[in-house]
Amino acid sequence: MKAEPKLIAAGRASEVFDVGGGRVLRRFKRGGDPEREALVMRHARRHGYPVPEVFEITADALTLERVEGPTMWEAAGDHPSMVRAHAGLLAQLHRELHEIEAPDRLSAVGEGDRLLHLDLHPANVILSSRGPVVLDWTNARRGEPAFDVAVTWVIGSTSTGLGKLGRSFLHQLLSHFDR
Repeated sequence: MKAEPKLIAAGRASEVFDVGGGRVLRRFKRGGDPEREALVMRHARRHGYPVPEVFEITADALTLERVEGPTMWEAAGDHPSMVRAHAGLLAQLHRELHEIEAPDRLSAVGEGDRLLHLDLHPANVILSSRGPVVLDWTNARRGEPAFDVAVTWVIGSTSTGLGKLGRSFLHQLLSHFDR
């Protein structure tokens, strides 16, 4: 008998279930576009960007590779002395992403043709044994890289409960970009 999928994460837009075999099912709660998200993830992966492998697409869900490890945010909380290194890694992930031209079918926010994540913050980066892996591509669009970095800053600066560690992380992150 097959085990019942186990809920392992839930967010504003989706729920994630462990379905066994090193895979998870990401089911969208409302209005998600699994096909578009899979297109973006596969495009990023083809360009060497660290994203989970996409195995299956349905009308309301994606079956993805299960990535093990703490989020960057969890790791920073466990080891505050590593905030600078984690912020540098997040800045590097932004730069590497913005080297990728967005797929033609992806809608734009403003000018520019680069691939933007628009939710690239420490809670959406898993620090796996193979390196960082970026999750949650629901908001991805094409546009100017500075807009993506600005969205990361806005998310971080308006999130509740970040405290001194969160402010330090944001300060360190911005120090890696020209102002």
